[in-house]
Amino acid sequence: MRAGPFWFLLIETLGILSFAINAMIVARAKNLSTLGVFTCAFATALGGGTLRDILLGPQAQPFFWVAFPFYIVAIFVLAVAYANLEPLRGVIARRDYVIKETAELLALASLGGLGAAKAFNLLSPVVTGDAWGGAQLLILCAFFGAMSAAFGSILRDVLLNEFPAALKPGVWTLEALFIGSALLVALRMAGVPAPWALLAGFLAVIAIRAPIIISRRPRQDAATGKTPA
Repeated sequence: MRAGPFWFLLIETLGILSFAINAMIVARAKNLSTLGVFTCAFATALGGGTLRDILLGPQAQPFFWVAFPFYIVAIFVLAVAYANLEPLRGVIARRDYVIKETAELLALASLGGLGAAKAFNLLSPVVTGDAWGGAQLLILCAFFGAMSAAFGSILRDVLLNEFPAALKPGVWTLEALFIGSALLVALRMAGVPAPWALLAGFLAVIAIRAPIIISRRPRQDAATGKTPA
């Protein structure tokens, strides 16, 4: 059974399922099979958190999806439904860009914050209490937050033989994650309760990335509502 406060589990579930939905849309556009869609969604949604837990060591394990296998079942059900239900794909196709990018944005904002929060809880007892220790904690937690979220996106693109979108100039994915994670950690170090610090980091990522997503939205055909090929 998954341990931790309810709000943590709720935000983690939002991030994981949002990332899975994003990966399913991208994978299906590459004409992958049902198993291929599931594999891509699984790796995208759970890959970043798995790498985080490996690097944080035994105290961060068992892996979160081992402790709470609901995530595997949920991703499998979503992947099978999306890959095989044409009406469902048709509904999503009408707002393909909006759904895909919104899902990824929610995933990045939530999983980045949770990664930084988990690193803070595990690393704060072992760093020194002086200014140098505080700076180390801030940098390390910001790194773990950004990595927890961005690695899933990178892994998705590598599996689909694409250059990782998170590493392209001008998208501000890594920058937004570092800023949001650093803000969360700074607030926690100042004594702000974890849920409010997480909300601040979440909103910071949204505020930085959302305008970029809107500005890059492709024009759609006025008659069909679809993005031109």
